[in-house]
Amino acid sequence: MSFLSSFSPLLKTTTSLLKFQSPSLIAVRTMMKTHKGAAKRWRRNSTSFKRGIAGRNHGNGGWSRRGLKVLSGRKTAHKTHIKHLKKLLPFS
Repeated sequence: MSFLSSFSPLLKTTTSLLKFQSPSLIAVRTMMKTHKGAAKRWRRNSTSFKRGIAGRNHGNGGWSRRGLKVLSGRKTAHKTHIKHLKKLLPFS
């Protein structure tokens, strides 16, 4: 019982401080997090985002060189996806 009585003055002061604090002063914001799946696939340009083109990893035995050349390189994000990508990648 003596253990709890030593903390009772501390508990009284913290509860009295909480009474006078306005709830509008306490602001809780959610943490912005990077979507790791999007971060592995997309890179930031100056104005947009870029990604690799799919379909070049395996199973390309019967393909012509011209067909494989089309699949190499990078592709930029469509203008309708940029707003969504900015939310997924806030720190890039």
